[in-house]
Amino acid sequence: MTHELDDHDMTPAVLEREWVLTIDTPNGGLEPVLLALGEHLPLKQGPYDNCMYVREGGFQRLRALEGSHAGDEGTIQQVPASQIITSIPPDPELLSKAFDVIFAIHVNEEPTIRVTEEWGSRSKLLDDKNNPNRYWNRPDAKELHGKAVG
Repeated sequence: MTHELDDHDMTPAVLEREWVLTIDTPNGGLEPVLLALGEHLPLKQGPYDNCMYVREGGFQRLRALEGSHAGDEGTIQQVPASQIITSIPPDPELLSKAFDVIFAIHVNEEPTIRVTEEWGSRSKLLDDKNNPNRYWNRPDAKELHGKAVG
């Protein structure tokens, strides 16, 4: 399949097709999923890996029905939850591996995973090391770069 963006070149970046995974998880199960994804999948963006975005502040709402491991509970449950958003190359084997990893570590019996095909920018890594807007050239570089978590 040919897409008109395949040959589109922009000065600072190129566009690549990718599959974006959005994974809902209760906050109590967030960290193990983040660690497993980073350990088992090539979540790369240019010269970086373990690239994920976490959207916090939501909640999951559900009622366990007959047939679930919890059985028919009869009540609607609500728990604070987050979404993990990451991308992988459009490769069915890699997507299958992602599902295996998520289902093995996720706290939910029925993890909510959405897969969409999108275009993602990848920097050409132009020589702009002196750009005053890059985090390493700013007085707040430490805050912008983040804290080590692993």
